[in-house]
Amino acid sequence: MATQPNASNTTVETATVQIRTLNVGAKQMTQGIFRQLIEAPAVNTEGRVQGQPWGTVNYHPDRCDDAKEHLHVVWQLGDQLRRGFVLAPEHAYLRHPLVAEYVTARIYEGARRDTPRAEHGDLKVHRSVTTREIGATVYIRGVRFAGTVRPLALSVFDRTSYDDQAERLPADFEDAYQRPLRSAAEVAELLPVEAYKAAWRELSALPQLFIGR
Repeated sequence: MATQPNASNTTVETATVQIRTLNVGAKQMTQGIFRQLIEAPAVNTEGRVQGQPWGTVNYHPDRCDDAKEHLHVVWQLGDQLRRGFVLAPEHAYLRHPLVAEYVTARIYEGARRDTPRAEHGDLKVHRSVTTREIGATVYIRGVRFAGTVRPLALSVFDRTSYDDQAERLPADFEDAYQRPLRSAAEVAELLPVEAYKAAWRELSALPQLFIGR
């Protein structure tokens, strides 16, 4: 039978909380010094953690405290420290060279801007008003990827039906990338979805590092 708690057998125990500070020499790193760290991606284009991660800092130097869920990671590159801004998988903007092929294949297989979202998911294709670059973003199994596509892909995406322009997509892609266009399903399996999710879990488990003002 379990012992019932009462005033004589119950005590309050004070736990020791470990606080890790980020120091430069003998002094705690300040927010000003933290801002001077070169910003570099803590996760590479293959969805893997770069260098040696030290920990996360709950300080938002770029007024990003109201942004989507993210981490500020301090990590080591050689003998230098870097700070990296890492978005949660569903908010990520992971640029990968296979995005062009995946998006082109999706459009070739019938995705159009005016079709119901249930049919083409969160596929977005647009031309930048400043660079004129044609960018694309898409969610694949919970991770958002980004890349650029050819002008023909945007033209077909904006059309309402399958026509001769769509028929030219495979040849246009092969001319540009020197390889045949594969199916969207095949390319999706090659994108680093699980790698990015694993990187996010690894970085989220890092200790929090405290800095001074």
